[in-house]
Order: sequence, then C-alpha cells, then structure tokens
Amino acid sequence: MTTSHMCNDHGGFLLDELISQFSSSSESAIINNPYQSTFVTCNIIAMLCFLISSFTGNFSQVDKLWSIVPAMYAWMCVTDTRTTLMAFLTTLWSVRLTYNFYRRGGYNGLPFGGEEDYRWEILRRGTLGGWWTLLTNKFILGVFNLVFISLFQNWLLLFIASPSLVAWSMAMKRTHCDIDERVQNTSSLNALDGIAAMIFLFALCIECMADNQQLRFQNKKHAINSVSGTFVSATKSIMAKSAENKDLVDGFCQSGLFSIVRKPNYAAEQLIWISYYLFSVAASAPATWPHSQSQGTVSWVNWSMGGFILLCLLFQGSGWLTEQISTSKYPAYREYQRRVPLYMPKITTLWNLLVRIALPPSKNRSDGV
Repeated sequence: MTTSHMCNDHGGFLLDELISQFSSSSESAIINNPYQSTFVTCNIIAMLCFLISSFTGNFSQVDKLWSIVPAMYAWMCVTDTRTTLMAFLTTLWSVRLTYNFYRRGGYNGLPFGGEEDYRWEILRRGTLGGWWTLLTNKFILGVFNLVFISLFQNWLLLFIASPSLVAWSMAMKRTHCDIDERVQNTSSLNALDGIAAMIFLFALCIECMADNQQLRFQNKKHAINSVSGTFVSATKSIMAKSAENKDLVDGFCQSGLFSIVRKPNYAAEQLIWISYYLFSVAASAPATWPHSQSQGTVSWVNWSMGGFILLCLLFQGSGWLTEQISTSKYPAYREYQRRVPLYMPKITTLWNLLVRIALPPSKNRSDGV
C-alpha cells in the first residue's frame, strides 16, 4: 500500500480508496495492510468451507465460523484505542454466539460434523416448492453451495466487520500522513463511539436474553415430547388451561421477548452491526463532537455501510424462510404473526412495557380498582 494512497483526502471513505488499499508496493512491508490480509483470509476460509461441505454433505460449515471470523478480522485491524474497542466488542459478541451454537450441538463431531441448520435440508428436499425445487438438482445445489453458502456468506462476514478497516485507515492517516486540520482534530475516541458501544451492548444483552428464553422453552418442549402415550395428551390438556403454558401447547415460544417481536435474536443482530458501522463514522468525527462543528463535519456515509445493509437484506430472506417453515409446522403460528411483529416492536407494546417497569405492581393494582 503506497503512502499516497493511504494519505489521500478521503481517508478510506470512498470506493476508489478501498480499491487502492489492495495495491502492493515496497512500502507495504512498513505498514501492515489488513485490507489485503483479511481479504485473502476470507477467501481461503470460503474455499475450505465449500470443499468440506461438498465432501461431508453438511452445509453448516460457515455456521461454525460465523461467530468467530468477524472478531478475527476486527483484531487484524487493531492499531489504536478505537479499533481495540471494536475488537473487544466483537469478541463479546463472538463468545455469546459461539457458546449458544455450542450448547445447541453445532460443534459436535468436530472438525466436520455437528448439527446442520435444518433449513438446508428443507431446501435440498424442495419442500417449499416453487423455485426452491431447483435445488433438488445436485449440480444446481453445488453451485448454490459455492456461490451463496460458501463465498457470499464469508464475504458478508468480512463486509460487516469492514468498519474496522475504515477506522484503521483513519488511524493510519493520523499517524503517518501530513494531514489536514479536520483529520488532525479527530480524536481516538469521541461521544459517537460511546453511543455506538452502548447500542452494541444493549443489543447483545437482548440476544443473550432471547437465547436463554428460547433454550428454556426448547428444553421443556423436548422433555414433554420425549414421553409418549396418553401422558403427553393429559399434560397438554392441563397446560392448555394456563396462559403461561400456551407456548408449549402451540409448539413455539411466544412469551418474554418473543411476545414483543417474533425474532428478537434477528432484530438484535441487525442492530448490533448497524451500531458497529457507527464506529467508522466516529473515526471521521471531530474530537469535540457533537458540541462543536467548527473543526469539521461528520462523514455519515462510507463504503462499509454496505455490510449492515446486506446483512439486513439477508435477514429479510432468512426470516421469510423461517416464517414459511413455522406456519407449515404450527397451526397457531398465523395468529401469532397477526398479533406480534417480526422485527420492529409496536409502539404500544413498548409503552406498556415501560409502564410495567416504571410502576410498582401495587400501584398498577390500585389504579385498576
């Protein structure tokens, strides 16, 4: 990477700057270039996932690495306080998701075995009909595995972590370049970093809560279903009389966070990577932001925003597919769809929740008398 490329006026924020980061020269030995190293690593991982999944027939090879590689890319970009904070937060995210995948059996039979996402088998069988039946053809399924499962998903994982690359670019520009006053006045951390970190941690807590609520429900459900005979019918008949056990009767979790949105994990995951993008915006913010704009304005748009946009689009498709499967399995799911939104909670639901939190139970009872 040449100094002229790194020290141009855009500081890594325009697409031509992104492309220029991949150019090689003798100076690349002086300054480590995570643009090159992360891209090469990403493609090696993608091809390994394709080869292993093709050999074993288990298409969840990317799933095993989904919680690991974004944090790895973030650590490859560490060069200052901001990039260290970003790497630390992605590590917390990684630990949460890796542990949840582990306790669901995703890493059983390593290195190549483990639980496969049930949706891949449904797609292989063409259960959903329509264009999905094309995947019953082995050649088309192989192309789908290469292009979407192995390559696209791995590129996406690098893309969602790419705000670390933008933050690295700005840090390198401050350190190694004869820079203009606006870049000189950017600080290692500012208020926008704090906002991004708080949103990130809030969404991470939501994911942890949703993980545990879903796990408790699934354990109860499997415990009941593991007992055959009239006991199951009698138990469900008793539970049906209790609103608290409606989840077990209907077959899916719809209480706790799942009474606010149908996919709290998916919603929180999207929020996490939107907040992560804010760190790349913070890298361009003046040290005194938001109290003074005299030292320059914030660059709210940069190329790394494509990562969270593509992730949100992926969750629209993934959410739709999961919803289709759920409606086919559970007769009560359509009523749940009408009652509870997918990702965005209703304002009235949030208001009622805040009221319950703010007012003691005794106060609520006295108001109702």
